[in-house]
Amino acid sequence: MVGVDWIQGYQATVSFCFDVDAEASWIGNPENQRRLSLLSASAFGRRIGVPRILRVLDNYNIKATFFIPGYTAEIDPNLVKTIAESGHAIGCHGYYHERTDELSYEQEDDILARSKMQIKSITGITPLGFRAPLWEITPQTLSLLDKHNFGYDSSLMGLDYPYEVRVPDSNRNILEIPVTWLLDDWEQFAYSAKPADGYVIEEPEKVLRLWLAEFDALYTEGGAFTLTMHPEIIGRASRISILDRLIQHIKQYDGVLICTLDDLYTNWKAGNLSIPTFNY
Repeated sequence: MVGVDWIQGYQATVSFCFDVDAEASWIGNPENQRRLSLLSASAFGRRIGVPRILRVLDNYNIKATFFIPGYTAEIDPNLVKTIAESGHAIGCHGYYHERTDELSYEQEDDILARSKMQIKSITGITPLGFRAPLWEITPQTLSLLDKHNFGYDSSLMGLDYPYEVRVPDSNRNILEIPVTWLLDDWEQFAYSAKPADGYVIEEPEKVLRLWLAEFDALYTEGGAFTLTMHPEIIGRASRISILDRLIQHIKQYDGVLICTLDDLYTNWKAGNLSIPTFNY
């Protein structure tokens, strides 16, 4: 292996993540609450996108990680229950998809508590993980994640395999499972005229080539391929097939652990990850 040997027994890891933003992405802004076209484009993800995703995952017996805002869970508890009963991991993703860098301590504290409680009330399972909306976290976020007993975060980009992040003014660490804009379907496919979001709607074959190239390189280097998708984006009819084809490609490789982010956390707690620690 060319790269680092950070997880015992495996060459590389693959984790499929889905951020089920749905209407939570927009509804927090009062100006959007009457914009039914905008909201319907997001609702497509939970009505059509998630069922399509679950069928693909079930075909390959793969468990994924779904990050769900509290508001999405509030308006569609049956969706959350279905995801959980299918054996997938569920993490928190804000309540109204709020940017953490725009929140006071009291606001962020309340959002973390309510979003965690909302998911637990539906699934009976306490979420282990957090992913910040727009991948924006602050030192305050790290302190509050520790306060609310989250085991891991998946919002930073400091390595292409997991690492530990020191909680500010503490001797405790949180597991960080990093992300990258390269492995995010939103940057490739999303488009909204107003609010302006996204620029070019790429064709699926180009995105598949991009992700295949990154997986192949990370496999050689011994990294963690952590793919972020959104049901309203990847769940469109012409795009869901690239997820299927990507899985087929990955399954040809030996020594790949296809796992949830909760699984990586469990391995970390068991001492199976040889990873560095960073202060921010």
